[in-house]
Amino acid sequence: MSEAKANVSREKARAVLGGALLLAALLAVYANHFHNSFHFDDAHTIVNNAAIRELRNIPAFFRDATTFSALPSNQSYRPLVSTLLAIDYRLAHGLHPFWFHLSIFALFVALVLLLAFFVHHLLENGMPLSCNRWIALAAAACYGLHPANADTINYIIASADVIAALGVIASFAVYFAFPRLRGYYLYVLPAAITILAKPPAAIFAVLFAIYWLLFEQHKTRLTSLRSPRRPTAWQAETRLQHIGQIIVPFVICGAMLLFVQHMTPRTWVAGAANARSYLITQPYVTLLYFKTFFWPTGLSADYDLNPFTTTNDARFWVGIVFVALVIPAAIAAANCKRTRMIGFGLLWFLIALLPTSLFPLAEVMNDHRTFLPYIGLVIAIAGAAALLVGLLDRQQSWTKATSAVVLFLCASGYATFQRNSVWKTEETLWHDVAIKSPGNGRGLMNYGNTLMAKGDYAGALDYFHRAEPLTPQYSVLMINLAIAEDATKQSVQAEQHFKEALRLAPSSPDSYTYYARYLLSHSRVEEARAFLQSALELSPADLTARDLLARADAEAPNQPAPQTPEYYLDLSLQFYGEERYVESIVASRRALDLRPGYAEAWNNICAANNKLGRYDEAAVACEQALRLKPDFELARNNLQYARQNAQPSHR
Repeated sequence: MSEAKANVSREKARAVLGGALLLAALLAVYANHFHNSFHFDDAHTIVNNAAIRELRNIPAFFRDATTFSALPSNQSYRPLVSTLLAIDYRLAHGLHPFWFHLSIFALFVALVLLLAFFVHHLLENGMPLSCNRWIALAAAACYGLHPANADTINYIIASADVIAALGVIASFAVYFAFPRLRGYYLYVLPAAITILAKPPAAIFAVLFAIYWLLFEQHKTRLTSLRSPRRPTAWQAETRLQHIGQIIVPFVICGAMLLFVQHMTPRTWVAGAANARSYLITQPYVTLLYFKTFFWPTGLSADYDLNPFTTTNDARFWVGIVFVALVIPAAIAAANCKRTRMIGFGLLWFLIALLPTSLFPLAEVMNDHRTFLPYIGLVIAIAGAAALLVGLLDRQQSWTKATSAVVLFLCASGYATFQRNSVWKTEETLWHDVAIKSPGNGRGLMNYGNTLMAKGDYAGALDYFHRAEPLTPQYSVLMINLAIAEDATKQSVQAEQHFKEALRLAPSSPDSYTYYARYLLSHSRVEEARAFLQSALELSPADLTARDLLARADAEAPNQPAPQTPEYYLDLSLQFYGEERYVESIVASRRALDLRPGYAEAWNNICAANNKLGRYDEAAVACEQALRLKPDFELARNNLQYARQNAQPSHR
């Protein structure tokens, strides 16, 4: 008995040592990332989002999804993420990246350690070996030190992916650690709760069903066959276990998904221009993700892979062949006891990619989307390693294998350390993207932005002009072009590009905010105030628009007295005649500021929205005009036109 206790103590000591080594490796590799700056969507969810600046807003995060972002099109329901950001902001006493990175890193460490526990349990289920603990730790280290995952850890708003993956692995860990509580289905809660960080966490239900069918169902049958109870009782009990263990997670996760969908505002858009093009590109993207795991070269924060426009593209068929080979291979491996863990890992990889593969998004591929799927490939590698252990000659081969694993992890850690350096500043990140993804207009534009921030307007304009033919309909590029042109005394071109941005994105607050800033700099205060009010109507939490409006209000006393409502109505009609429909709406809103019951101004808003194809907004404006002036025939005609054209768009 004492010898058994001694063995248990030694095993615990080894587990603690292994965990400590893993933690030390993660700290060493990510030591250079804690002060990396904000990037991408961090701008509208953190830097420019007033909601996260007060802890008292935390209850509002769970009631109102508009608190997630300053941009209406990005206001998805992710209250857990907003809560974490608000806490980070309070700890940092402002926008200091260190605290934001520290919280994500803490979640990441917890995920990697739980992953080691999860993989160890799978190994013990399949083939108990004395070295399983070390295989599990090596597999977790492979995941934690993988350079592709560095893009998720460095991208602060991607904490949503870390939380979602942590929830999925925590659910498996609870299931393994507390077998007596399985009948209460408490193990589903971590994954279900983290759906409030990112909906793909709901894929736990599918992953768990696959796990249970491959590993638990077999054990349940063996136990039941040894039971002295009658076969009918065994069959009934088995049937109930099947229903409970498989169906309940689907019900809970499905209910959470429906709740998240209900709470997501209608203003949120996924961003895909063409769903079919996105979907036919995904088999090839799956191949690229698979390749990146085993050969992580050419990593880019913003790839230049464009959606396929036709299935005649050879890359489409390459992707289809890859998926067609991997799926049966995974199923075949899962059906064999010795390779079951490999099959489970491959199935995990494919299934965890489904949420981002089947739901069309703005970009066809992003490395942070593989954060959860890559856990499956780590599981498969651990299963393959355990399978190979029996083929090794005990002493010499073990030494060579261990040395190879250590060298591989060191190389992976070094690559991750270097990847962290790429994310250090906006300039380093977008310079890397410009080199690796030269066909990405957004990447070229963003690198141009970093040059513009340094005062290199000639260099910025060069990159903006290189980006223009790649993304001619990109309103943000038009705004940046206008800013650079204004700085180089090209005011006419600048105003044209600001107006082009308004035409391309009339629902984006940035189109109004940056044009207003330009107008302010040219002492056109009243026009600027009108555009800023429109920006704040679209995005009340936009801090930039708020600050500019305060500046405009401060400058207003030095300006001539406000014009009359009739003046702004005439200006609105003038803009309408010049096909400047967004500006026509802004002028009408200035008239309404001075005379809220001005039916003619509401009618002008309706007519301009009709021209912009925004028929729902047009109908609302015309209805208001008719409430104020029931015999307004022109408004009635505009309303009829709006309703006729709105119907097809809702089919």
